[in-house]
Amino acid sequence: MPISIRLDKELLSLLAEGRRRTPLNKQELVRRTLRLHLREVIEGEAKIPISRLTTVSPWPRGALKRAYKRADKDWDDVEARAAAAQGTPSWGD
Repeated sequence: MPISIRLDKELLSLLAEGRRRTPLNKQELVRRTLRLHLREVIEGEAKIPISRLTTVSPWPRGALKRAYKRADKDWDDVEARAAAAQGTPSWGD
């Protein structure tokens, strides 16, 4: 499908050099260049996704360690309450 594009002087001179040094015409040089290198250009220019999954700010340094220390103390109580809430096991269940 024919399309027209505007090329700057530098690209035109590169195409003219390619035309002189190869048996290819300008159109074929452009087609081959696009086929060979367009994927690389797309990958190189694509927007890199933000590595964070949320908009929540990270915890300050040391806060996570303190939270785990506090959770360890409460965890024994959580397990005891969960075990008491289950009742006794029965073979009929």
